[in-house]
Amino acid sequence: MKFKYVSSTVALVGLLAASTAAFGQTVDVQQYWTSASESKAMHAIADEFKARGGKWIDSPSADFDAALAAATSRIAGGEPPTALLMTPNSAMRDLAGAGSLRNLNDLATEGGWQKQIPEIVWNKLNVDGNLVALPVGIHADNWLYYSKEVFSKYGIEEPKSLDEMFAVADKLKAAGVTAFAVGGEPWQEAMILWDLILAVGGPEYYNQLVVKRDPEAMKSPVVEQAFEMYRRISTYVDPSSPGRSWNDTTNMIINGKAGMQLMGDWARGEFIAAGKKPGEDFGCMIVPGKLGYQILVDVFVFPQNTDEDRVSGQTLLAKTIMDTKVEAKIAEVKGSIPSRLDVDTSSLDACAAKGVEALATPGVAVRFHRCAAGRPRRSCKRYRNAVLDRPVNDAEGGRRGPDIAPAERVIVTRASARRWPATIAWPASPPVGRHGL
Repeated sequence: MKFKYVSSTVALVGLLAASTAAFGQTVDVQQYWTSASESKAMHAIADEFKARGGKWIDSPSADFDAALAAATSRIAGGEPPTALLMTPNSAMRDLAGAGSLRNLNDLATEGGWQKQIPEIVWNKLNVDGNLVALPVGIHADNWLYYSKEVFSKYGIEEPKSLDEMFAVADKLKAAGVTAFAVGGEPWQEAMILWDLILAVGGPEYYNQLVVKRDPEAMKSPVVEQAFEMYRRISTYVDPSSPGRSWNDTTNMIINGKAGMQLMGDWARGEFIAAGKKPGEDFGCMIVPGKLGYQILVDVFVFPQNTDEDRVSGQTLLAKTIMDTKVEAKIAEVKGSIPSRLDVDTSSLDACAAKGVEALATPGVAVRFHRCAAGRPRRSCKRYRNAVLDRPVNDAEGGRRGPDIAPAERVIVTRASARRWPATIAWPASPPVGRHGL
């Protein structure tokens, strides 16, 4: 009888242990961070989550669009992911408006998160007054990276202005070097144009054009100047540009195959992943011109879930994401700066320090161009068309539209081209994957 009692007790303990393991804090994460640096950042979150007792199920997708499609299909089918990586765009607002996302107000109040997140970011995390998303680092897309090896070889100093940047490009081109490494994907090409609009016009003009949508801003010569620079950049790229991914393009700088790249600061994560050091192997600077900091973020949202295990996992993951040490680790490996203002940034590298300083400078930070005022996607598309699809004479003198602007503005409509030629084409709308804020 004693043996049976002991055996029964052991069996009961085993059942309880198994039950506890099954009822852990589980998250099934739909995400699209797949490059070397992005994977390290996701591992930083996952490793800390698991260290706190959680169970992590990774559901990676090739890109943002694929992740969103998979998640929305699962939500519609009654089997939602526990967490979804996305951007704070109209898709997020649609999900929140349909009641498909968990409200995080209670956790925000408990953690005092609002006072620790910059207002320009916080406002994009909320829908109808409810917190529905948590940021995983703050990026800016208007950075210029350059190869220290290439610059040193040709006796080139870091450019301090747009004119100097193009002088550098001319010198590299004359030496037979690809001056600008550009990935020939629509979102990469479009981003360059917006970077130039900000550099030429500055934050005040940019906000008038993009956020306030002032019709008078469309008439400014800033747009003309930015388009001309955009056209000019297209003359420095290599023949293999079309279709090349952003990280493969960054590798051209890493390997000394090109001089400069205009790209978001996630590119810095690729340099770091390759063992390169800022200031030694590569240089970084906010695109020269009028100082602006065009920020964007990736966020986690948490689809509504009836499984207590998954709800508990969501809570643990939310607290993990907002941990200051996790924020610092993401910034270290991915190229971003922390989403929280109370993170110790003293150990961040020289590039990140420039970003921290820019974000802290009043009037410098602006929202990323895509739907910056928070309007529906169709409204944003119509506005971009009105601002940017202003057809005029092309470089050869052929007619591409009504005579509404000076002939020297070398612009063709988006409808007439799918990628930028040597003259210039406004590319197709960029995907929303990296364009959320």
